[in-house]
Amino acid sequence: MRAAVVLLLMLFPVLAQAEGRLILAGAVCVDGPVLRLADLARAEGDGAVAAMASIADRPLLAAPRFDGARANLSGSRLKELIIQRFGPGLPEIEVPEQVQVQRGGQVISAVAMREDINKILTQALAHLEGEVEIRDYRIADYLFIKDKTPVQIRVVPAGVLAPGRISLRLEALNREGGVVQSFTGTVFADVWKTVPCAARVLNRGDVLEPALVTFARKNLAYLPRPCWDGRGVALRMAAPVGEGQVIAAEAVERIPEVVKGKVLTLVYAGQHLRLSVPVESLEDGSIGSVIRVRNVQSRRMVAARVVDAETAQVP
Repeated sequence: MRAAVVLLLMLFPVLAQAEGRLILAGAVCVDGPVLRLADLARAEGDGAVAAMASIADRPLLAAPRFDGARANLSGSRLKELIIQRFGPGLPEIEVPEQVQVQRGGQVISAVAMREDINKILTQALAHLEGEVEIRDYRIADYLFIKDKTPVQIRVVPAGVLAPGRISLRLEALNREGGVVQSFTGTVFADVWKTVPCAARVLNRGDVLEPALVTFARKNLAYLPRPCWDGRGVALRMAAPVGEGQVIAAEAVERIPEVVKGKVLTLVYAGQHLRLSVPVESLEDGSIGSVIRVRNVQSRRMVAARVVDAETAQVP
């Protein structure tokens, strides 16, 4: 009996697996009613190329029923079907988790476009002078176009481009530049930058001095407001900031030439008369602004335009 078993094994040898591999695409478009292995896979290696030559054009399964129709196929089940249909001697078969098939048209890999999208957004955010990282793509891996007309893809940010979640519109353009089809998605932009922070609690009105400012590396995507750039002279706090917190741009203001309580010379210049009186400023004011002042002697309030740090003039 043992000899008979050995004889049977010799009569029916196991076919050796062909060298190379067959790699199935994640998305394809087919023109006819039948889906073939040639539509789905590419061969890598001499053995795989030879294997594909004899089976590539054989029908595998039905394509979607009409133009524009799409089907989602399980990669593992598709692999089983190929082995059942063409035998166990095939090269190694690599399949994605899912294969999308559309009847007619064309498909473009959005995954292959990520490097270009990274460059576009990095350049657009360069003015922030930080380290930009684009991640968390929420865009379909494949863009299915309705027809076969050659197209180019244009990436258009929607709204104001800023760190954080960015909405994008991907437009398929024909040769004349017209939009054939559009797709939407989002990405997330991290922008790392060293920004000024409060070395201690800063109160409204505090004059910003170097000793009051420290610097830390922060992700601008998670800051609620644009931060101060750390530049400028004669600045003061327009709002309080806690110790260690980032100093927002809106929390800093230029120190005005005239501050509330300062005594100025108010000048009235008529056609034949020039009058100068001391007045007290009742509010802050920069050169050219109109503020309320009070006559030191008569206590009368009038409006005056700030000429310089020492002088105001009746408008």
